[in-house]
Amino acid sequence: MDVLKQMDINWTSLEVVHIPIATDPSPGPAIVWIGVEPKTVDYSKAAMTALKCQEVINTNGIADCFVEMRSSVVAKSSGGVRFIDLPEKRDGHREEKDPFTSTLGFPICAKETLDVVGSGGFFLTAGGEDKSIYIVTARHVVLVESFEESKVEYIRTDASQPRREIVRVGSDAHLQNILGGMASNIEILNMRISAIEKAIANGTDKLSDTAHLSSLSYEVAELKDLYKQISSQWGTVESRVLGELVWAPPIIFSTEPGRTTLDLAVIKIDPEKLDERNFLGNAIYLDDKPTDDEIYDMFSIDPTSSTPFQIPDDRLVRLCGQTPKTESDNPSMKDRDGEECTIVFKHGPKSGFTFGKASCVSCYTRRMWEGIEKKSREWGVVGVAPSSGHRGPPIFSEAGDSGACVADIHGRVSGIVLGGAGFTEGMTDITYVTPTHLIMEMLHSTQIFRDAYLDVKLT
Repeated sequence: MDVLKQMDINWTSLEVVHIPIATDPSPGPAIVWIGVEPKTVDYSKAAMTALKCQEVINTNGIADCFVEMRSSVVAKSSGGVRFIDLPEKRDGHREEKDPFTSTLGFPICAKETLDVVGSGGFFLTAGGEDKSIYIVTARHVVLVESFEESKVEYIRTDASQPRREIVRVGSDAHLQNILGGMASNIEILNMRISAIEKAIANGTDKLSDTAHLSSLSYEVAELKDLYKQISSQWGTVESRVLGELVWAPPIIFSTEPGRTTLDLAVIKIDPEKLDERNFLGNAIYLDDKPTDDEIYDMFSIDPTSSTPFQIPDDRLVRLCGQTPKTESDNPSMKDRDGEECTIVFKHGPKSGFTFGKASCVSCYTRRMWEGIEKKSREWGVVGVAPSSGHRGPPIFSEAGDSGACVADIHGRVSGIVLGGAGFTEGMTDITYVTPTHLIMEMLHSTQIFRDAYLDVKLT
């Protein structure tokens, strides 16, 4: 600490950790982590500080112990860590970061059922004096229950009631799968670095190899830092707690005109999870895999229709308002084949970013739940793929996407994924979506959410 004071470092945390290498069974050397306020220390000052701290360790005869400095924000322990910061520009590691950001489509589950993973839907506020931020999802994501239980309203209004905590990412196994993917990517990048270094040593390198080597080394350093951040801060179920379930009306099946299955739950986000660095309100990330041309191709519409859709520079589509009932009943746009439809998109934890066409013609479902037949009308969405270069049938959602927010081409919240139908297990030919106007109608009928609205802003 004397060194940190001497070097005028705004440090936030000190930890000793072991950071293993994916291909090495040993726990790895001991690392003293010095956390500093983000963007307060440049590289040269950080390096000099780390060397001075290393001298202290060596002077005290401590072997196999090294020093690393990293950005670190200390948050109060309200049941879990905050979402990670959103990148200020396009980020090469956005795919790895995505489950840990607040952009719509992050994976969630109930603490009691960690292996039943769905998606957070869309954010809202209750209005009035309630400044909390809530997120809507499907009831069956956070309450795994019998048919009789599904007919009972869940509501928590008294602090003496036990909390039903909701967790981000899912079980430890889900987290390890994500970390394993990061470790594999690091290993692949290191192999590419080794190949370039070998070519340079043999004199067979290309003119661009030196610059490429520097770029790869920077990429590895960034990915390692992300791996450390996630493994240390998100490593326990408690650290991944998002908030609590506060309300879930009974699941309603209906074949009445203008109605669909209503499978709804509302989660209250714990304080300090969201701030101006990690929250944009309702926003969907477009992914980096579809190119701009592919996105515009999938958003192709009839020339007689018009749409203001443009791809943002950061590929984050900020949503505003909701798709009106009149649009879902009588679409004002047509696809490139002249068919009336509402062009929609979503980002789910399982299938990622996908496009679809919502039909104005109702779908119907028949389900047997514990021997009880339930029929219902549904709003159906079929997947859309680029006109060329796509293999296999287009899908809009997969098992594990329930609750994900669906938006229309005008950047409005259209609904949440309920489920789907298909022949292949886990895959859906058609996705069923609960429309936003029905969700908001139900919310506005309650005392708690009678003034709820979607355009969420931090206060």
